Amino acid sequence: MPPTKNMFVSLSWSKGLILPLMVLLAFQATFASGLGGFTGTSNRFTSDPLSAGTGGITLFHQTSTNSYSQNPASQAFFGQRSFDAGLVQLSLDRFIYTVNAGVPLPPTASLSIGLIAAGTRNIEARDSRGYASGDLSDTEMTYLVSFSNRFSEKLAFGLSLKILTKQFSSDDDWLDLKGSGFGAGVGFVFKPKTGSSLALSLKDWNSSYKWKTQDVFERGSSYKDEFPMSLAWGYLQEIGTFTLGLEHDTYFIDENIFRATLMWHGIQALQLNAGVSFEDDIVYPGVSARYELSWKEGPPMHIDLGIKTGAEGEGLRNYLGWGVNF
Repeated sequence: MPPTKNMFVSLSWSKGLILPLMVLLAFQATFASGLGGFTGTSNRFTSDPLSAGTGGITLFHQTSTNSYSQNPASQAFFGQRSFDAGLVQLSLDRFIYTVNAGVPLPPTASLSIGLIAAGTRNIEARDSRGYASGDLSDTEMTYLVSFSNRFSEKLAFGLSLKILTKQFSSDDDWLDLKGSGFGAGVGFVFKPKTGSSLALSLKDWNSSYKWKTQDVFERGSSYKDEFPMSLAWGYLQEIGTFTLGLEHDTYFIDENIFRATLMWHGIQALQLNAGVSFEDDIVYPGVSARYELSWKEGPPMHIDLGIKTGAEGEGLRNYLGWGVNF
């Protein structure tokens, strides 16, 4: 999620200027380069500790606890029940929380559900004279469900559905603007040989926020804020105690993101990852680790930690996660 708080703070706010501002935010893609001006950032953001250290690769369950949201076929070969929760510590009062759960559906299917909550708090609003007039916040909620099925020991297919909501609100309730929408995606995983996986995913088909501001503003309107759709492919190859991963995400707005990772699992209870992403001509490195906790009773649990560099001036993004597979 790109830093946005300074942008809000620097604007002169008044209730009469809110609508033009919202229109500006919705259509800032016209003026922005890359993906930064398009809505749906929290759905593209690296949101879990494992993927923070894999360059943001999210097409395989080995590289991301949120993989089902980007490639619904990724859980088809996992074969275990799972629960994961995580958070990301970000600057400028931004936040991301994730919760995911998955269950196998014998004999060959699986079902995953989850939630991604993201947004910005404590945005200082100012009136037309420049005086402080309270705090604003924006919140994005993505409710996810995905279904996958193995057609053979080598091929799996998956379908994901998303319910999307976004809300702008003020601490004294003079602003409460909501948008909502629906999206979908499909994915495949193919295992050409032992130790290798090839993934393909179409993401954010028909995803958008639909806004209706007639009940909020005197000159309100209706419009649709569309997410950029993308087609991604990825490849994983096990090489002894290492796994090499590659991913290419190509957006239908002529933007590309390249990712690469090297994962080490030479110790049974420990997995270490290092990766990079290349986007907007900038390299973003990151590292992550998973430690398996052994208990005499109960299912095995794991702790995930991750660090990733942010945009210029943002600092580090810190990730923490906890989960259980059983």
